[in-house]
Amino acid sequence: MREIKFYSRNDLASRFVLKEIENYLIEGRAEKEELNINDLIEIYNIKQYFEHKLYLLTWTSNEIEKYEKQVNIYFKKIGRFFHSINSENLADFYNELEIEYREDFWALFEKFKVYERITDLSFNQFLTENNIWLYQLLRHKTLVQHFGNVIKEYMLSDHSVAELLLDEYEMQHTTDKEKLNFPKELTFLDKERIILNYINSESPNLNYLRLIVNVQSNKDKLLLSPRTILTAKKRVEKEEERLFPEDSGMLVETIVGFSKNQEEVVISNIDGLSIKTMYSTKWFENNIDYGTLLNNFIYLFEFVDYQMRCNFVNKSNQMGVMEKILDSRSRNAYLTGMVFNQKDSLSLLQINGYYNELSSLGVRIELVIEWFFKEYLPNEFLVSNFDINMPSTHSTLLEKCTNIMPAVESVLKQFILYVEEGIVDFDLLEIRSEHLIYSNIPSLVNKKYAYGKGEEFDYASFLFFSDQSGLGYSKKNQSSYNNYFELLCNQPLKLADYPEYSHNKIEWLIEKNYLKNDEEGFIVFEDESVVLVMKDLFANEVVNFWRAPLIMRNALDKLETKNVVVFESSLLSKPEQEYINYTLNKSQFNNGLDLRNRYSHTQPKSTENDKTHEYNYMIFLRLLILFVIKINDDFCIEDMLSRRETK
Repeated sequence: MREIKFYSRNDLASRFVLKEIENYLIEGRAEKEELNINDLIEIYNIKQYFEHKLYLLTWTSNEIEKYEKQVNIYFKKIGRFFHSINSENLADFYNELEIEYREDFWALFEKFKVYERITDLSFNQFLTENNIWLYQLLRHKTLVQHFGNVIKEYMLSDHSVAELLLDEYEMQHTTDKEKLNFPKELTFLDKERIILNYINSESPNLNYLRLIVNVQSNKDKLLLSPRTILTAKKRVEKEEERLFPEDSGMLVETIVGFSKNQEEVVISNIDGLSIKTMYSTKWFENNIDYGTLLNNFIYLFEFVDYQMRCNFVNKSNQMGVMEKILDSRSRNAYLTGMVFNQKDSLSLLQINGYYNELSSLGVRIELVIEWFFKEYLPNEFLVSNFDINMPSTHSTLLEKCTNIMPAVESVLKQFILYVEEGIVDFDLLEIRSEHLIYSNIPSLVNKKYAYGKGEEFDYASFLFFSDQSGLGYSKKNQSSYNNYFELLCNQPLKLADYPEYSHNKIEWLIEKNYLKNDEEGFIVFEDESVVLVMKDLFANEVVNFWRAPLIMRNALDKLETKNVVVFESSLLSKPEQEYINYTLNKSQFNNGLDLRNRYSHTQPKSTENDKTHEYNYMIFLRLLILFVIKINDDFCIEDMLSRRETK
């Protein structure tokens, strides 16, 4: 394997390669009479370093000029060689290539227009008879255009290229990836045929099968028929049964229980990946008023945090690095992970158990929700006319699922009307027929939510709070922390105490006024409240401005002047909007549960048992409870601000 290979200008090993290049040029290795194809491509890689202005710090300007002239002379040999390649010798030269130089071969093949001397017939033979990695070829637009029909036929003969189609059109990549070019001759039907052959192949990759199931057809990229998607879904089920037999895998246990003998209101125990939470039935029996029953979702079940932010949305920082990398997912999918799935299970078990416990006490959650809109809002905030009709006691579970979404959407439209008009006018509501878009539901208050914004926020947050920034380790004290923020809170260090490779990162934080040197030279926070609010934004992706302490609100205002946060006003935060779209429809995410459309547009099949409808009804109720909490939060903040103004 050759030591000289150019990958990118950010390659951490470039200093060592440049040292080898220096030796190469001093020794004049390219001046020997016979250079094979690998020797020539090695010269091409050397030239890449000079074209990207990558030099050893020890090189003088005269040395750089001298080396560049030397490399340009050598490069002429590459041009003469590639102009000698034709249909007869193409395969021979290609098979001499070392693996790491095959990608460079195609770049030079395109640069020197070798394709003009290769016939379609011989190129077709070359593709079918040699071990060609099509991925490398498809990165070169001119080649794909020139050999469009040949490459199309080659793709149709190999079902595995379905993975290339899905990589380009569907896969979410954790790093930047070069665009692949597919022949314009490859039609939508051709692409579907390739994918269908892949689904029916002997050993398709389960991750790619799951991508196919959630493909969102795009007239510019990929169109799959419902039949193909159904075929993929059935193959996924078959492969999952084969790969994950019952009782295999890692135990992730979530238990919610209600005890008549327990004195404590709630007892929680977390053991590894197992969560067990027990609630006191006595508490519910002794606190049966509707206001407390709703507050239980906040303070006992913790559906929201102290800022009234939904707790069961997915948060990217709660996913491990390997979980993000190894879990193949569509770029159009809602991001989920182990923590999200466990929170989802916990909240559903909570509301299902709570629903049954209250039913045994003669209380229906549906009536508690009706009370909130019909009695609580008028009595507490003098807001009249809100109305909601929840499913009745005698409704079947299917009927409950079918009827609850119109009730939910009606009350949200009433809220929109109240924000815009100051009154709920049902005559006006009936005339307004616009589709409900959750991101467009306004708030009663300005400056409701704060979000991080721009490259500076992203980079500063990464340096302070990510476990991948490389700043969480103190070489001086041989101590390691989860991130740089924790290190700063626990270890007084000067810039000289840090490894040299981290100095530029710390100096950047000082330059941007997040850190400073104190009188003794120790690195400290410039304004700790600013970093704390950034930590909150990193962890939760949003801050409810008026629910944050005054010191954090002042810090947010300060960050706004730096143009690293932005304020917006809506009933729901962006993470909540995304979560609701994931649950109810497929307008934003192709892996959405699509529950609204399931019960509104298509009648579920009669063979589904009540357990399925009960599960879905709990999801609907969980969302409605969230809406109740968010609407109450909006009215409370608006009331608080109006009281301040009158003082």
